[in-house]
Amino acid sequence: MRSIVSRILTDRFWQAGISVGSKDDFYARVTGTKSTMEGFASSIRGSVRTVRESCYSILWCMSKLDVDFYGFSELPGPLAHALFADAHCLSSHQLIALLNVVRLMVDDCPVELRSHFVPPILATCFAQMDAKCSSEWEKLAQKQVAATEGENLTDEMKEESILRQLTHTAVMMIGGFLDPARQSENNPLFLKPQLTVADPKVPSSAKDASTYVAEGNPASAYPSMRKFCLTSSTVLEPLLLFLTHAIRMRDGRCCGVVLRVFRSLIPEFADDSPLSASIREFISTDVLKACISSLNEPYFVELQKELAQLIASILTYYSNLTATPRQILLSLPGIEESSVDKCIDYIMRQGMQQRQQRALVLDLLRDIKGVSISEQGRITKTASAVRKERSKMQQEFLKERTATAEDRKASPGLEGVAGMFEEH
Repeated sequence: MRSIVSRILTDRFWQAGISVGSKDDFYARVTGTKSTMEGFASSIRGSVRTVRESCYSILWCMSKLDVDFYGFSELPGPLAHALFADAHCLSSHQLIALLNVVRLMVDDCPVELRSHFVPPILATCFAQMDAKCSSEWEKLAQKQVAATEGENLTDEMKEESILRQLTHTAVMMIGGFLDPARQSENNPLFLKPQLTVADPKVPSSAKDASTYVAEGNPASAYPSMRKFCLTSSTVLEPLLLFLTHAIRMRDGRCCGVVLRVFRSLIPEFADDSPLSASIREFISTDVLKACISSLNEPYFVELQKELAQLIASILTYYSNLTATPRQILLSLPGIEESSVDKCIDYIMRQGMQQRQQRALVLDLLRDIKGVSISEQGRITKTASAVRKERSKMQQEFLKERTATAEDRKASPGLEGVAGMFEEH
């Protein structure tokens, strides 16, 4: 029954460059199945989809009631549960519609009610997107290991395309919330009428919140959306987990956005607050490991500069505050302590430009850095012809190595990263 229900609820859609035939041919085939069991299944899933998307539209329309919608004291928790408790059962392209309505509702939330409404919504949203995207990318990787032909290959291409769209939608939503250049909601020209602590529409749970101020206080008392997310541990934890896992998802466009987001976040946690200390340790451990792991893979060869720049930012801002980044680098096989200390010392010197910091990181990790598949092909065919044109660093990790025990100890190769981080 599970396979039957799954097929019934699987939407048929046409994608340019992937689907066989033209869009007109696709619609003709769909129309021609109206009197068949496939047409009956299409009617069922169409009705379910219409009801669900109509509910999304109704919620968005109700959010236009402003405080009469966002001010309900018992709304956020049940709404978050209703939207995301079973969201993992939705297909990737159906989740895109859900993310869009969530983004609109969060953007429209009055700043004075943000601490009441937003945390449960975004926390549940990011947790579910992390689980959904991570599991789907893992399934896709497993499918691609086995050779497929014909229709199966077409279906996999469709799944991958939609999954990339879902991942991009989630990443861009987070990027929008955390954008430092986002027009401040604190500007009085963009503020909605504010509530006061005496207003009966303010939920009782919100009257004690620090973001609520008495009537007459300036609008600057409310933090921007970026500041709100970074100071709310409820929102920040699932957000950072999703971004960290996105560094390892095989989508160069999304990974590039995530790397830029992290580079803007790192300076925010260079203070001595308790929250910053825990986040700093997480970035110095999990995020740094994710960057090194992606740097090891040929797929991410086009993002090596961005990955190296993020690693350099972590070393620059956190090396004086915690020894964790240094310990992570020392745990890599073939990395000498003197090389790590020298790299950190140079990176943290005054006046060092970003490209210089990036070059230092790439040089330190030269034996770990992955090589693109196309580059590997050129090495095999025309190594003697291009050797003179290569830089010293390129020759170091592209030259053929003899399989001695000493060499195997010096470099982990490109077979994976499971044993890369070793405890000392």
